[in-house]
Amino acid sequence: MAKRKRRGGGGRVTPPARVWPEDEPGLPPLEGIVAALEDFAQVGDRSPLEIELQISQFLGQLGAGSASPGPGEPDHEELLNGIVELCLHHLEASPPRVVIDFLWVLDAFDPGWLAWPLHERLERASLPARPAWAMDVGQAEVRSAHRVEHETGDGYDVALVARHRSADKDHVVAVYVDRTLGGLATDLLVHDDAAEYLRLSDDADGMGITDLDLGVAGATIDVAIDATMAAGVPAAVADGFSPQWAVVEHYVAKLPADGEPLPQPEPATPQECAAIVDRFLASLDGMAHKKDAEPLLAAVGFVTEELGGDPLRWSAPVTQLILGGWLPLSGFDDDVVERFPKVLRAFVPWAHREHGWGDRYLPEALEVLRAAEAGELPGPSQGSGQVEILEQAVAAGVDLDDEAALDAFLDEYLDDE
Repeated sequence: MAKRKRRGGGGRVTPPARVWPEDEPGLPPLEGIVAALEDFAQVGDRSPLEIELQISQFLGQLGAGSASPGPGEPDHEELLNGIVELCLHHLEASPPRVVIDFLWVLDAFDPGWLAWPLHERLERASLPARPAWAMDVGQAEVRSAHRVEHETGDGYDVALVARHRSADKDHVVAVYVDRTLGGLATDLLVHDDAAEYLRLSDDADGMGITDLDLGVAGATIDVAIDATMAAGVPAAVADGFSPQWAVVEHYVAKLPADGEPLPQPEPATPQECAAIVDRFLASLDGMAHKKDAEPLLAAVGFVTEELGGDPLRWSAPVTQLILGGWLPLSGFDDDVVERFPKVLRAFVPWAHREHGWGDRYLPEALEVLRAAEAGELPGPSQGSGQVEILEQAVAAGVDLDDEAALDAFLDEYLDDE
């Protein structure tokens, strides 16, 4: 595995173009930048973790953790370097306190893509010594890592437990890896009390917690976030993804870079899938659906091969992807497509029982079936968000890690629209 680097680019980058004309007399006005930095006012009253989240949210506003900007538009690295250039230009001219505090925060929480020797400039400036509140920012030690997963297997958290030296408790930085969307990182989480996070997870029905090697945790997060970025940070990700992206990157960069990511579950063989379908069709639940053996076997095979689960893992998200994405694109005759929800109304409860889930998660899956029968599920031509497009790509068997394949699918999808 290649040595990990921060996705911002790592190391030094080419300095951006100046953010004001060379021939403009005097110093450029600071009003705009001071307004943009207003959230850093009184930053010294916050905990190190709160300060780290503040700078991560600021970087998210600049575009970090978002889709790439359009042609000719500056990216988050260029924007941040332009802001730092402007702040440094005023450093010896008694800038407002918020400007100085912002620079100290950025010095402590170096995202890895600053072009300017910020620390040296701050040390040389006629400023008070580095404030005490900045000493612990960016210095948390990652103590352990855990995999937190529900038994339905739709996805799992990779949770990093860390602590700042001045803190009286551990905190958590976690990444949710979504198996039903090809292993994308679709949600990021920061919790200020690791013990509470782990207790709530352990107490939740169907949840399990296992320890992870730190290197394995880092590699798993890397692969998941890389897949999300390759997919263009689709609408399927949670709203907090971009605001917390930089803080997650910061903590992952602390981990050993020699680990291997968690392996994908080994899929059942075609013979095992066929045996499950045969067993269902021979049961009292399935004997009325023998004429639909072929589409059912195709659906079971798709769940096994593409949705990261075994043939019996028919959770609500899996059922929705099959009915809303795979089925309309399956190529089966209209009459098969029309009656297939009725097949699943018999098969899904049977699969839950066979899996050992009983009826614990059945109501959610049955609600998906009800919506499909009522024509309320979005299909390939419905919906306006990127989440529907991404689900269609998954349903069509596109590997979301394959940028060329994903781009080709999107081109074809948009041409059809």
